[in-house]
This record gives sequence, structure tokens and C-alpha cells, in this order.
Amino acid sequence: MRRRRFQPIALGCLSLLAVTGLGGCGKEESGTRPNVLLIVVDTLRSDHLQPYGYKGHPTSPILQALVEEDGAQVYRGMLGSSSWTKPGVATLFTGLDGDGHGVMRLAGKGARLKDPNTLAAEFGKGGYATGCVMSNFLLKRKMPEVMQSDLHAGFDFYDDSVVPADPHRGVSAPAVTESGINWLQQQGEDPWLMVLHYFDPHASFEDHPEVDWLDPEYRGWVIGGASTDLLRQKEKNLSPADRRALVSFYDEEILAVDREIGRVVAHLKATGQWEDTVLIFTADHGEELGERGHIGHTQTLRSELVDLPCIVRVPERWQDDWVLEAAVGGGYAMRQLYPAMLHVAGLELPAGRTLEAPSILKTQVDFVPVRKEHVEKYVQKRGVRKDGLYYVRDMRSGTELLFDLTKDPGTNHPLPEEHAGWEPMRKAFEQVTWWEAP
Repeated sequence: MRRRRFQPIALGCLSLLAVTGLGGCGKEESGTRPNVLLIVVDTLRSDHLQPYGYKGHPTSPILQALVEEDGAQVYRGMLGSSSWTKPGVATLFTGLDGDGHGVMRLAGKGARLKDPNTLAAEFGKGGYATGCVMSNFLLKRKMPEVMQSDLHAGFDFYDDSVVPADPHRGVSAPAVTESGINWLQQQGEDPWLMVLHYFDPHASFEDHPEVDWLDPEYRGWVIGGASTDLLRQKEKNLSPADRRALVSFYDEEILAVDREIGRVVAHLKATGQWEDTVLIFTADHGEELGERGHIGHTQTLRSELVDLPCIVRVPERWQDDWVLEAAVGGGYAMRQLYPAMLHVAGLELPAGRTLEAPSILKTQVDFVPVRKEHVEKYVQKRGVRKDGLYYVRDMRSGTELLFDLTKDPGTNHPLPEEHAGWEPMRKAFEQVTWWEAP
């Protein structure tokens, strides 16, 4: 297995020190194994981040500065395992797709984790302290039995108290940061694994008064904090001005989370842990902002929902141990992050995991809403990527779509039936294993 040697990326003139106002007072080589910090931002589109070329608003100056540091890498073409939270987080926590971890539904047998080798369990067995701050209400420990997923299993510390009383309203990012830093301050000499899950870019998209990106001439219905029910009612009749307003509030949410990430990095620098910490930044899925008549997620497997950000920063002495290989033809599978994290920490990989890139990338959504009035959100779709092509099949209607990602990364222009890629991609679709309802 060839190991990737990091190449520093320079994107802009900022530095993380300038943004945080703190220097790196890193301690001497204090340990032989790194700390691992996994930051997961809910409902985050890669195409709304500055390191991925976004020009709409300055949403992510901290991340922009982070990628300038030695040992930082921006990965492009990371395919999410699904288009909503539970299967996405299950893949991050197990290194398996839905057919392996089993968490594909909101409730019932298809909602329960069926693999015990979670990230927390494996790091714990390896002598790591393990902590997670979880802000998505679907992954709270005290859910109704029928909706339990068990994704909290294995963590020494699992704080879901940061979830607001109304999970779709309010700002929880500062509480996530504070809980995470408090836990880090209690750690001793053992290395640690910390997962910070930020929810805030998820609807409702709140107004942050310290920044105003809304067009002052806008007089439409879109406001900060618009309820998810209102968004659903209005989603099919958005004007261009409505969409721009929606994007403004969504981008404000991203900036708020970016600032919280800056607080975490500043803490690690101030305590001398930055040069002992591998940082992995990603999302569980993306978000539709009215492009195709929807506001939200689960409905498709288009790029805005499954093309995920992935930014990794590895201190110099562990760079040769970080392995994340691109698939043939480009791109990465979300499940590759799990074995990469174990490997850089010097831990053995459980059965069914490998550092080798898959030959075919796959994604799947099988979403059954709990609320009867949301029956229109019932969706079953599967997609495969290979050699720059992306094939998606709707399992309910039989509709097929094929895209050339080299020319159409936004998956906006389906290829005609006469394109030569149809048969190879249909064959690739049949070659992979899919999650099936119990």
C-alpha cells in the first residue's frame, strides 16, 4: 500500500494564527500516538466552503486558514454513504456502508447498529480516552426504543445535552465547543479521540445578528429561523430572490460553526496539544436549497447532498501513517475515514475494513418518514460512481440517471441514453452489495 505524503496547500493569504490570535506553543514530542479530533458538521455542503472555491460569502475563514498549515489536505470527491444523518454517522463510526452497519431507517429493525466495532470501541480498546458531543436529536441516547441506533456505544463520554428543546431551532454550536473543551481539560496523559458534531447549518436556518448577508431590498417570506414546516410548504415555489435569502441564512450558520472550530483549535494551541492532534473535518450529508424544488435532504443522491467536504490536518511526525487513497478514476468513499483514523493511531483494523480504496463508490438512501403527513419524503435510491461517471437508480419508480462528473460535478445535466457509459455503470451497480430492509 502506497502511503500518501502530504503536500501543503496554500489557499489565500490568511493564517490560522492571525484568525485565532494565538501562536502554537506546541509541546515537545510528548507521545508516540496522536490525539484524533473528528469534527462532523450536519447538513454541510462542500460547495459553500471557501477551501472548495465558494465565492458567495466568506463562510469559512478558519477552515481557509487551516488548509494553509503544513500537513493539511483538502480532499475532493468524498462520496457520502447516504443523504441523511443516521446512516452517514453510522458509516463514520464503523467504516461500513449501510449493508454492513445496518442503520438506514428512522425506526424499527433498520435503525439499529449491527456491528460492535465502532470507532469509540476500537480506540477505547487501544488505550484512548473517548468523548463525543452530539447535537443531532436523532442520535440522543434516550430515544424511544424503536428509534434507538446505539451509535453512542463505546464512548467514555457522550454528551447530547446540547440538543435544544426544539431540535430544529436555536443555536447549539457554542455549547458543543464548550462541552468538548471542558472534556479535554479533564484528560490526563492518555491520548484521546474526540468527536464534535455541530448541528447548526441544519434547518431552521437562524439569523446571526453579528453578520448580515441578506439583501436589504428583499421583502419576501424567507426569514431567519423559518420553521421546517414553512420551508416545506414554500419549497416548490421559490423565486430567485427567495433562494438568495435562504442561502444567506444558511451561509451565516456555516460561519457561526467555523468560528466555533476556531475556538477549539485555539484551545489546542494554547494547551500545547495542536502538534499532537490529527484533525479530520467532514459532514454527514449536504443540503438542498431549493435547486430542485426541495429544501432539506433525503430526497435525492445529487451532488449537493452526497459530495462531502473532507479536510485533514496531520502533524509532521504522523504524516506517513495517514493513508487515504483515491479510487481508480478519482474520489473517495466516506467509509475510508474510519480505517484511516485507526491506522494513524497505530490501531489494528477490525474485520471487514481495509486501507485499500474501493473500485466502485456507492451511496444509498432508504428513508421512511415517521410522520404520516410526510409520506412524500419516502424515498429509495441507490447510486454508484466509477471512472468519473455517476449512475443513480430510483428503486421505486425505476428511473435511471447518468452523469459525467468530470464535466458536470453538480449533477445538473443527465446524459442521454445513447451515451457509452450506461451499460458499464449498470454492471457496476449490480456488482456491489446493497442494504435491504429487514
